[in-house]
Amino acid sequence: MCLISDKIRFCTCSGDSYENLPNYWVLHRHNPEKDLGIIGEAMIPHHLFQPNFELDQNTLANRLNERDAFDIDMEFQPNDKIEIVFNNLLEDAKRLVFCFQFKKGKWAAVEYDVFELANNYDELSFGKMRESLEKETM
Repeated sequence: MCLISDKIRFCTCSGDSYENLPNYWVLHRHNPEKDLGIIGEAMIPHHLFQPNFELDQNTLANRLNERDAFDIDMEFQPNDKIEIVFNNLLEDAKRLVFCFQFKKGKWAAVEYDVFELANNYDELSFGKMRESLEKETM
């Protein structure tokens, strides 16, 4: 089992798509004019089965709020959301997704809702992560 590193760096140099990246992040910006009306079937969140989810979520929130978390200066707006995905290329049960919203100048963990993001947000930028995992000490 692994823990997410507190030294993670969010890089913007990723090419044309994040779909084939094993670990990636996507910055979403709220678009009040967007209302796609995409619906789907609710699924049990995978993080319920991950023993370190809350610890990893706290680590990511702390890291996102540090000045050097990104490789370039980023300008965030209220209600921006960032989706962080680990193990993207593995089966769905092993894929880990975290979501954070920018409120009052800070990133805070929020429930991940893929339909809300698709219906009400535009993808603004994305990238990969470096030094994303470290082995858990026994």
